[in-house]
Amino acid sequence: MSSPSILDGKSIVFAGGGTGGHLLPGMAVAAELASRGDCRISFVGTNRPVEQQIIARSGFEHIDLPTYPLKAMFRNPFRFFVNNFRAYWKGRTWLRENDPALVVGLGGMASVPVIMEASLMKLPIVLLEQNIVCGKANHFLLGRADVICSSFPDTIWSSSQIEAGQKPRVVVTGNPVRTQIRQLAESANQILSDPAEDEFVILVLGGSQGALAVNSAVISLLERSLDQLPETIQVVHQTGENDFSRLEKAYERIWNSVPRLKVTVKPFFEDLSEWYARAHLVISRSGATTLAELACAGCPTILIPYPGSVNEHQLLNARYFAEHGAAVIVEQCSEPEQTARQLQEAVFKLVFDAEQRGQMATRMRQLALPDAAKRVADEIMDLMPA
Repeated sequence: MSSPSILDGKSIVFAGGGTGGHLLPGMAVAAELASRGDCRISFVGTNRPVEQQIIARSGFEHIDLPTYPLKAMFRNPFRFFVNNFRAYWKGRTWLRENDPALVVGLGGMASVPVIMEASLMKLPIVLLEQNIVCGKANHFLLGRADVICSSFPDTIWSSSQIEAGQKPRVVVTGNPVRTQIRQLAESANQILSDPAEDEFVILVLGGSQGALAVNSAVISLLERSLDQLPETIQVVHQTGENDFSRLEKAYERIWNSVPRLKVTVKPFFEDLSEWYARAHLVISRSGATTLAELACAGCPTILIPYPGSVNEHQLLNARYFAEHGAAVIVEQCSEPEQTARQLQEAVFKLVFDAEQRGQMATRMRQLALPDAAKRVADEIMDLMPA
């Protein structure tokens, strides 16, 4: 029989979402809390399909709010204000009916109405900040939080409250990752084989929602130079739902020309841990959650930051890893062919240089904080009312 826990019988709400980058850290923390006590865990977020799919697989309760993204405010201000007022009212009503013990903000527009109401209810509030520059939602909510759990030691806050050391308290915990990913960090170092002898795996990630420019650059690279790559190459590509059909046809066309190419292409991989462990080289966007997972796995990586990310956070995330020798940056150019050429140059440098890939893998692992979920859970338990 397990010993009593301060979590027993308590309700904890995770607010925010919309993307895997916001949701997956929250789910890692939720799983850690569930292992420590008999508590009720709910996610209050958006109605985006990717969010519904991710949470449905976890078994946690999900309440969706009709939020409208901040970037769309000027395009359709009426819809922005109407939707977000409805979201606030629905979140407020649900929160007051369920009376949670504590609320965790994950970032994104869906976190705002819930955290605002939690503040009015004087509930303990924890914010997770995944990126190296504080997101707009979290920046707006900073003064309402008791603790902020930061992924990077050099996070840019732009807040006099943070700089003055007032509430909230900032703790560098790292970005929480799932158990399967944490186990990669605990396992032996990845063996990086010689591409001339063994199957060479290139893993392509555009994020849970995909990335058209990354997908196109990889296809262009393969069409132009597949004959110069190792005979035993395998491409594993997460395309995102919207681009899957186009990419599937493109790979079919390439495979008809070069039948030796092994391809695994899916819109979304439920569990990437197996491919992280096998990947010799990763091509990826530079969202903070993906980077945290790649660090735990020790994957040499080429990063293509999304140029439209808020406050250029993907570029800043990528620079942090590049400056530590863990990754190489390829800029997404306005001309797709230019992006493809730069990617081709970076790929060829690394595919045939096992020593550099080994150094990058080591430096990736040095940036990993695999116990981040446990650290965040500790902070939550310290705030939990008796």
